[in-house]
Amino acid sequence: MTSTTGPSPESAAADPSELDADELTDLLLRLLTDDEFRNGLAREGASAIARNRAELGCLATIDQDELEYTARRFRGNLWSGDAGAGISAAFPRSLELLARAGWNRERLLAAFLRSPEFTQYRALPYTGEGISLEEAFGRFATGLSGDANSGDPSDEVAGGHDLSSTLVHEMLMALLTALVHEAPVAFRTDLAQIMPTTHGYAAVHHHPPALLATWRGTDRSAGQVVEEGREPVPCLYSSTPRGLAFGPVSPYTAEALTIPGHPAADEVRQALLKRGLW
Repeated sequence: MTSTTGPSPESAAADPSELDADELTDLLLRLLTDDEFRNGLAREGASAIARNRAELGCLATIDQDELEYTARRFRGNLWSGDAGAGISAAFPRSLELLARAGWNRERLLAAFLRSPEFTQYRALPYTGEGISLEEAFGRFATGLSGDANSGDPSDEVAGGHDLSSTLVHEMLMALLTALVHEAPVAFRTDLAQIMPTTHGYAAVHHHPPALLATWRGTDRSAGQVVEEGREPVPCLYSSTPRGLAFGPVSPYTAEALTIPGHPAADEVRQALLKRGLW
């Protein structure tokens, strides 16, 4: 009669001794972004929260103080980034509107880290393709739901439309700049409205006319003076190596650029190209 020691082949397969790359990435993100998971590790120990012995082997080696420091630094980099990057640099006007409705930095980051939009962002290097931080946060913030105790940004911040339009505006400005000047581009974009041009990228979006005057701080204008009115105004965003331009355009121009097969598409694009906007 023979006997064996150690786990059977079946149990070993079900309880691996090492994490693969995807599993390790998932564990690292949970440690950095999930406060409850991190607190559970501190209170109960690795054996209480590990999913399997491979995770247990990783969690058992962690220094709790170092982990807390790294998690704080991770959040800080998302917010402030390096060299002026990050959420706060990309969305200054949007964050002011959100703050008026009770969404401060801590609350925003906590909700963002739990959101499906964050999972589409490549938060760690060398972990595959993902959307940019600006696109992830912009899409998350436009979908914020209400809270009866602290206010609903979609209802209470300047009528709601100001917040939505401001988020889209700042997201497009940041994305188009990065797409032209980041080499190589380290992210994908899932925004269908962004279109490649001869020398860069462009997008068209409609905004409330009352907001446009507060946004016309760019060095170059892509459009015309907007008349007073209440209907949303089509605006062109154009980014080339020369810089980023933004401004209102005529409905004719907007339709030519956005409607597939529009008969004036080539004419309008050539006109923009001569102005250095395409």
